Amino acid sequence: MNRPPAPRKVAHLRRILAAGLLSAAIAAVAATASPAAIAAPLSPAGPARAAQPARAAAAISSTGSSPSRTKPSAGQITWSLIPSSATEPDNRAKFSYTDIAAGSTVKDHVAILNRSNASVSFTVYATDATGTTSANALTFLEQGKKPKDIGSWVRFMPSRATTLNLVIGPKKGIIEPFDVAVPTFATPGDHTGGLVAQVGESVRTPTGQTVVEYQRIVVPLELRVAGAYKGGLQVESVSSGFNVPVNPFGTGSASVGYTVTNTGNVRLTGTAYVTVTGPFGMKSTVEPLKLPTILPGDSARVTATAPGLYPAGPMSAHVSVTPGWPSTAPALNLPLAKTAETASLFAVPWSALGLVVLVIALGVGAWQLLRWRRRQQDALVAAAISRARNQAQGRVPTEPAGGPTP
Repeated sequence: MNRPPAPRKVAHLRRILAAGLLSAAIAAVAATASPAAIAAPLSPAGPARAAQPARAAAAISSTGSSPSRTKPSAGQITWSLIPSSATEPDNRAKFSYTDIAAGSTVKDHVAILNRSNASVSFTVYATDATGTTSANALTFLEQGKKPKDIGSWVRFMPSRATTLNLVIGPKKGIIEPFDVAVPTFATPGDHTGGLVAQVGESVRTPTGQTVVEYQRIVVPLELRVAGAYKGGLQVESVSSGFNVPVNPFGTGSASVGYTVTNTGNVRLTGTAYVTVTGPFGMKSTVEPLKLPTILPGDSARVTATAPGLYPAGPMSAHVSVTPGWPSTAPALNLPLAKTAETASLFAVPWSALGLVVLVIALGVGAWQLLRWRRRQQDALVAAAISRARNQAQGRVPTEPAGGPTP
């Protein structure tokens, strides 16, 4: 990656002062729980690395957990991206702003610390979150895709640039101010993104090809625009199937898939309950599942397995979800209604039917064998009778043609 141009004089003087203030604090910061990690490549070797989704260098969950700290070794690029005050990094795990009026501006700071033994070129920018994984980790826009939500509201001061290109010396740090300018047309509710620090490093592949390997750290960026809040989850697209056991006398399991969609404008989680019922009072209940944080307008696809069911014909899969507030999000005084959906399935006892077919086939085979053996015996008896009759006829004398002799 090409080295960016030097910052303007004013910004340069400010950064020098900030770096001087930080130089005495870095040792103390290194001992705290601030996000610091040896960044790991996020995409496999190859020319298309830059098009891979931006992720944290270590798994960053929507609760704002940070990568663990690792002592850098020679040649390693190691850095931290930390929420900060104007003078020093603080203990925040994420940037979080609540009840911000549309049209207003939030001012904040971020610290970029180079813990490496050499100078490193950084690119710092904001992006939008695209959702969460089943492990409750935020996902973000692919590199190069322009943010349209909170990621587009961030400007770095004083130049109001959307992207910062910095070169930070070894064991140095810089505090950068930034604004989050909420548009007047911003919709009420939660908006989620991330502040990204990226390093591009040229590496050579085993085939001798030189590619740029991007390493990134992301700190979550959450803002709640004041207004009419709405909270709601909806269970959709319930599908089901049955896993028939090999043992014709054993139990199988029902597989139930469903989608939970956030129909409101605030972040929500929830607890999902799945029950499958069948003939003769048969019932299987899945252990309640804690859902990941679901962003407004986003969905989570979940699959559950209900064991201990006999394949005995028609069954029903019932899914219900009780919404709740994420532990790291400010709760609201909103009614959160329970949502449910049901799907039908038919469990065919293929193993038992196969056993029945096998028994019938064996019975038919045995009957055919007995018929064949009976026919064989009848044929042997008939042949013996025929031989005996022929032998008896051979011992009886016949009369001459002219009649009896006088």
